[in-house]
Amino acid sequence: MKRILYLFSAFMLMVVTACAKKVKLTIDGIASPSQTSLYMIINEDIENAQALPINNGRFSVTVEVEPNAFVRLHDYKEWPERGVFVLIPDSRHIDVDWRDGSIKGSPMSNRLREAIKEARKHSPEGFHIDVFSDDPEAWKEARESERSMHEQMLQEQIKSIEKVIRDNNNNIIPAWIVYCYQSLLEGPYRQIIDKNKKHKWAKHPIIKKSGVLNKKE
Repeated sequence: MKRILYLFSAFMLMVVTACAKKVKLTIDGIASPSQTSLYMIINEDIENAQALPINNGRFSVTVEVEPNAFVRLHDYKEWPERGVFVLIPDSRHIDVDWRDGSIKGSPMSNRLREAIKEARKHSPEGFHIDVFSDDPEAWKEARESERSMHEQMLQEQIKSIEKVIRDNNNNIIPAWIVYCYQSLLEGPYRQIIDKNKKHKWAKHPIIKKSGVLNKKE
């Protein structure tokens, strides 16, 4: 009987400890006029994404999450790198507004937003040189210039990502950046990941989910 009571007490202690680690977060938001769907994805657990109802252009949700969670609010479950609102629960109440893109009540969420902007700044995605000619040589030159510019932009983007990681090694922001841009951090840029394994962000659940720190060349 004493053993049963001991096991039950130990179990309850584990439950209380687990619950104590979580924070209750309330998010109030104003959707864009054309918005009809919205998902909340915690730590990129897409299988358990929660659809949030939008009523009269507004939405509200209260959820218990880990203090270091990433809470993505997005029209789509996929494409985290295109997320407009990715929140870090550093307070109990955060307001977001799709109309002006503002985040209120969360300094870390705003800092993450700036880091995302920096990482995107030089992205070659969508870059294209138009050619208004039927001359095959003109097309060839344009494509060569396009490839060269694409590579230059990519190198600049990688430098931006490296800077974001360096500037935020004392918080979890690099975890989100590495998760979203892991494909850019392969090959010769592998050292960016390897030299940061000791930092706390490298142990974040989304990094473990991606497996990026365990990949071999």
